[in-house]
Amino acid sequence: MTEDSPDLPALPLISQRYLLSVLIPFYRDPQGEVWLGRLWAHDLRAHLDYIADLAVLAPEVRITAPGPDMVRVAVPPGRRLRFCPFGRAEGRALRAVFALPGMALAAWRAVGAAEIVHSGVAGWPLPSGLVLNPVAVIRRRPLVMVIESAFWRLPDPARAGRKARLRARLTESFARWSMRRARLGVYTSEAYRESLPVGPQGRALVLPASWISEEMILSEAEMQAAWAAKSDVPRFLMASRLVAEKGIGLFLAALEQLEMRGIALAVDVIGEGPMRADLGAFAAQARHVRLGLLDPVEYGAPFMALLRGYHAVVVPTTGDEQPRILFDAFSQGVPVVATATTGNREVVQDGVNGRLCVPGQAGALVGALADLAQDAAALAGMAPAALQTARAYTHATMHRRRAGALADLFGADTTVTADHERLS
Repeated sequence: MTEDSPDLPALPLISQRYLLSVLIPFYRDPQGEVWLGRLWAHDLRAHLDYIADLAVLAPEVRITAPGPDMVRVAVPPGRRLRFCPFGRAEGRALRAVFALPGMALAAWRAVGAAEIVHSGVAGWPLPSGLVLNPVAVIRRRPLVMVIESAFWRLPDPARAGRKARLRARLTESFARWSMRRARLGVYTSEAYRESLPVGPQGRALVLPASWISEEMILSEAEMQAAWAAKSDVPRFLMASRLVAEKGIGLFLAALEQLEMRGIALAVDVIGEGPMRADLGAFAAQARHVRLGLLDPVEYGAPFMALLRGYHAVVVPTTGDEQPRILFDAFSQGVPVVATATTGNREVVQDGVNGRLCVPGQAGALVGALADLAQDAAALAGMAPAALQTARAYTHATMHRRRAGALADLFGADTTVTADHERLS
């Protein structure tokens, strides 16, 4: 694995009171201790490397005992951290509507106590930004708006129901309204920046979201050893939530066409969701396509070890998001076979670190998989470029660039170099 650079410049320290609104719940035990999921705890710790006074506005879930993947929150020296209950972690939209008056009051108080407000535009059952963003504008607090995905956008509006189309139009309008009022707009892709621009007084920052650490990225020697251990018959992996919005229907249609044409393919799927049953039904009757359904593995070293065993990762995106699995695969020197959606095109170079195919067309995905299933050498040839791409997209780099943008806008002091807890 590669090592963290020892001579990184110190991170700026944002001293203003910073309000961070997130959809991920926090958990409070009977003793009042706060617990977080392991990945969220790691990301929060990275925020505290450059934010001195942080309040987290999020759904609260009461627990009797922490789960196995939970981490107790510990506040580093010299930092202030508070958790404020806001919204619901789950439930129906009607219940969320009834909760709006309480959310509005909580938002008014939280925004009033903050100097910078970090928010978003979407969520379920109701986006927290629906309340928080107008309150921040009314109370004249600068907004840091983050667009990680635009899942409300419909790949095929003509086939969607009236309710879905209405929700998409309303969310898009609210997103545009919010971004025009942002002091800083942070986007995971250039396409989002172009379609949801900030206003004349705002600054835009394109910052792809990645969870990989420097430690996770293979060295050249480790990558070569991993490829030397692979078979001559390419094996593919598809890792995703198994829902239609992630392109699973397109992926399944491609598998069915490969099966009908008698093309041999070895592919495994890892993920949970309602379409796992559809994939299982296909696997039970397929003769040419060998489809395996894997149990989930922990993100970090176990997941990276799994990735290393494959020749390519399939990313059948139908929306315009930029899946983090791209960076995960690249960190292990594994190229991708991805649809040429806007988010994917910004990271995947066709024939260099992966293969791109026409989005929304199962036949295009079939063609790419059929070609590469017979060409392990072509996939191995893309591995070095995939590994090189990963080095520019680490989790620490993401936070370092965000810290720099905040410091430019709001001013900052200089503190010691960050030393994140590592995932691997």
